[in-house]
Amino acid sequence: MNEAPEGSRDNSPARESEKPSSPADRPRLTKSFWLVWWASTISTLGDGIRYVAFPLVAATLTKDPQAVSLVFAAGYLPWPLFGLVGGAVADRVDRRRLMWTVDSARGVFVAGFAVLVQFADPHVAALAALSFALGVAETFFDNAASALVPMVAEKAVLERANAWLFSAQTVMSTLVGAPLGAALFAWSPASPFTADALTFVTAALLVFALHGKFTVRTEPPRTTIRRDIATGLRWLARHRLLRTMCTLVMVSNAALAAAEAVLVLYTLKVLRMNGFGYGLLLAVLAVFGVLGSALAEQLRRTTSLRTVLAGSTLVQACAYTSAGITSNLPAAVCAFALVGFGGGVWNVAAVSLRQASVPPELLGRVTSSYRTVGLLAMPVGAGLGGTLATHYGLHAPYLVGGTILMVTTLLCLPGLRAEESAASAG
Repeated sequence: MNEAPEGSRDNSPARESEKPSSPADRPRLTKSFWLVWWASTISTLGDGIRYVAFPLVAATLTKDPQAVSLVFAAGYLPWPLFGLVGGAVADRVDRRRLMWTVDSARGVFVAGFAVLVQFADPHVAALAALSFALGVAETFFDNAASALVPMVAEKAVLERANAWLFSAQTVMSTLVGAPLGAALFAWSPASPFTADALTFVTAALLVFALHGKFTVRTEPPRTTIRRDIATGLRWLARHRLLRTMCTLVMVSNAALAAAEAVLVLYTLKVLRMNGFGYGLLLAVLAVFGVLGSALAEQLRRTTSLRTVLAGSTLVQACAYTSAGITSNLPAAVCAFALVGFGGGVWNVAAVSLRQASVPPELLGRVTSSYRTVGLLAMPVGAGLGGTLATHYGLHAPYLVGGTILMVTTLLCLPGLRAEESAASAG
């Protein structure tokens, strides 16, 4: 494990350092971080708008369920295809330049589609192509963005920085972007895409405004992309703590996907609620996810990292299991609140640890390896959830997912004991 704080090497990017006014003061988040935060927040607002607009536009273009599902599949496909490549590229180039270039391109793509919607009747294949293109761009942007955060936030404040990032992303995508996207679509089908394009361009300008070079290599790379990817995969496989965390993320994502795949049916048939109830559960997940993100740093300061990581997944496991044995609305709301809370705590603690533990020159590749493994579990979990619900009822995906997550967490406890060395690095 790399014990040296990011920025301590001669080839690290220029970073802002703010000396506290007294020894008791905690380090503060820098101006560079807040530029990244605003860029992420505004871009995530556009993601929420687009998340609602895509299915609405698809439904106006075709009534074929397979064609509509193609739009979603096209958006998920890039991560297994390009996720590892995106991580390797993020370790080769200036991450700031990669981010603003990708966001500028995304703005152009979405603006072009807005013009197409406004003045023509695009085929659903065009929407699927846009979904795929944006997904490919996301693999490069997200890997670079995650690797950029420890370059603009000192290791001592990484958890606080990630809490701000995750909280804003959840609020803007779910609580603000989604309803705004629906309202914009009702006004004009092209307007959600126009708004999304503006968010991409604004985010690109904010990242462009960062000062300094954000590359971790002083010389041109002498290896191939394939060898770079293999290096990142090997590093993750040999790191016991991150390997254990990756296993937990994989199982947790599968459980979440299984739950969300049948959530609307669970709401309608088990809880006897209408569409409002479905929206309520999604809002509960989002609100308590923000709360978990906000409290993660405080929990980390008052207890061990092992307790935070294991506790957050055990809370989610118990919540899924509870949803799997109840048909009571208040109990289900409490269960989904715990799922959101546990997920928020995990995200901040786990991402901060990964950013602090991985050498800067490997962070893009290790992040892409970690995320690709975790995201590959989601379609598997969704398929399993549908199969379980079909054969054993709508409670089954929650009960099985919660049980598997609980058993996996308990089995992974020895691997989380490596946290003492990780904590000392901060």
